[in-house]
Order: sequence, then C-alpha cells, then structure tokens
Amino acid sequence: MVRGSALAVLFCAISLAQPDRLYIGTYTNTDAHSHGIYSTVFDPETGKLGEMTPAAETVNPSFVARHPSRPILYAVNEEQQGSVSSFAIDSTGELKFLGKSSTGGADPCHLIVDRTGKWLLVANYSGGNIAVMPIRPDGEAGEARVIPFSGSGPNPRQKASHPHEILELAGSLILVSDLGADRIVRYRLHPENGTLAPADPPEIRLPPGSGPRHMAVTPDGGRLYVLSELANTVTVFVRGSIIQTVSLLESQSEARNTAAEIAIHPGGRYVYASVRGADNIVVFAIDPGTGTLRRLGVSSTGAEPRFFTIDRSGKWLLAAGQASNTITVFALDPATGRLRPQPDSPTVPAPVFIGADRHP
Repeated sequence: MVRGSALAVLFCAISLAQPDRLYIGTYTNTDAHSHGIYSTVFDPETGKLGEMTPAAETVNPSFVARHPSRPILYAVNEEQQGSVSSFAIDSTGELKFLGKSSTGGADPCHLIVDRTGKWLLVANYSGGNIAVMPIRPDGEAGEARVIPFSGSGPNPRQKASHPHEILELAGSLILVSDLGADRIVRYRLHPENGTLAPADPPEIRLPPGSGPRHMAVTPDGGRLYVLSELANTVTVFVRGSIIQTVSLLESQSEARNTAAEIAIHPGGRYVYASVRGADNIVVFAIDPGTGTLRRLGVSSTGAEPRFFTIDRSGKWLLAAGQASNTITVFALDPATGRLRPQPDSPTVPAPVFIGADRHP
C-alpha cells in the first residue's frame, strides 16, 4: 500500500496468494465506543475483510506506523497530553504493549519511522511543533526533542501553526505540511544523531487559507501533490513551483466539506483524494508529460472518509468511514483508474487509519 515514503514502511510488496493482516486505528473518544487498535485480515484475491477484533487498548490511535525492519508498531495517542504508544508484533500478529512516551505537544496526528529505523518523527497538530524521538534497543520510543513551528493564516482555524503530516523522501529530505500557516516546511534529517537542518529552500508556500493537510509524491520525487483541507483543492508542484490547482468539489456548496487524504496509484497514473462532508473519493488522471491532473470521476464512501489506502497491486482501495463506522472496499481498475464499491462494508468503531503488517 502506498502514499509516499510516509507509508512505505507499512505497505511493501505483497504476495497476492497470501492474505494481509491489517491494523485499524480509531478514535476512542466518540459514541462509537472504540477500544483502540483493531486487527483484521484482508484477502487481496477476493477483496474480502475478515472479522474485526480488538488488538490493543490505547487512546485515540489516529495514525500508526510500522518499523521498517523490526516487528514493532507505533501509534500516536491524539490527546491534549500527546504521546506515542509502542507495541511488539508477535508471529500471529498480536500486539504486546511496550510503553508510552510523551511527544512534547498536544494532539499528535501523524508519525513516521525514518528509513534507518532509528528515529520517530511526530506531528503535534495542536502543539504547533514536531518531535524527533529515538527508538530504543527494546523498540520503545524515547524522549522527544521538539522543534517549534510558528505562523498563521486567514482562516479561523489558522490562528497558529498546525503540523499535520511528515514525509521522508530520498536523501533524508523531510517534508512537513503546516495546515495553520499554508506552507510545506523542508528539512534534512541527519540519521546519525536525529537532528533536522533547514533544506534549501526551507519551505514552499501555498495560497493563503489553503490549509495543506496531506501530501503525495511521485516515485521519482519530481512531482508533489498537496491536498488542502480548508480550500478542498489539490495543488501540483513540479520542482518546487505550483503548476496547477484543482478543486475537489463538483460545485460550490454551503455544506461542510473538508478534504482529508490523498494517494498516488502504484502505477503512477492516477491520484485519489477524499472529501468529508461530500463523503467521496475523487479520481484524477495524471498527465505523464506535465504532471497536471484531469478529473475522471467520483465514488461515494462511508461518512467522513478521513483515511484510505491503496494496496501495492493497485487493484483495491480501502476507505475508513469515521462517522459511519465502516470500511468501504473498492475494486480498482489499474487500466482506467475507476473505482467499483464492493457489496459489503465491514463495521469497526470510528476508523481513521488502515495499515498492513508488512515490512521490507
């Protein structure tokens, strides 16, 4: 499964003959009464999901990352006193709690393990900072070193910086989307000591009020697609310059719409983006020459599709409906990019993340 290097540690090459164990992150502070992380099995031959079973009790595990080489899972605990919970994965896929570590900021909403497997990088949304945490020999996350952000924007939700996602690209280039300040911040990670140094340029800007939330990068790193939550747009960057901005909405509406997730198809020909409120996934074709987007269509999901993922075969898309308590499975045609919903939508309380227990 794929969405740039942020999820590469979770979704690696699969054997279509073998089912995949999935971990589902949820919100526990809702009426859905979630326990935390759930586990299920996905059959990529049939597109069927197995029974959803509780895997670990933990508060608001809204984003999960797997270690690139060790059987360890990390989950943010999105709450005022933000933390990361560490779990060992046994041979059956069961999770054993290793410990809980402060992220040094409120409401962590995203994390990655760097490619060396030495460092956790965490985005503290309400804390207005990011944290770098060493991974200890036992696999638990260590003490956070915090890098503060500053900035604001014209939208009422942009009174301060709100880091929302972290990606690692080739050459230890780190990108951080700042929803509160309409920018993508760029760093170089030094894996030997976990320090971050400003890259050149140190940031790229988006139009005021955009609210950049999540990002997707082509395999060669040359094209960056930024989904903006507040503007409900996808902005296309080529070599750091904006060449196109497209709307995710079919028409202007007074209804509440907030863009949520974006992914590039493994074949590199299509971009997918989800919108809450409209509760759908928009499909775009990528022009192979310019990288610009052409709208192909829209597919309805469960309510509030905060997250979705595409398997590495490019034949399935799974969307988490936070408010409908469902996982919608779509058959994906790699030749056309089109989505076809499957008849059954398994239930799980307040799902907001889907990741596979796979590593390189």
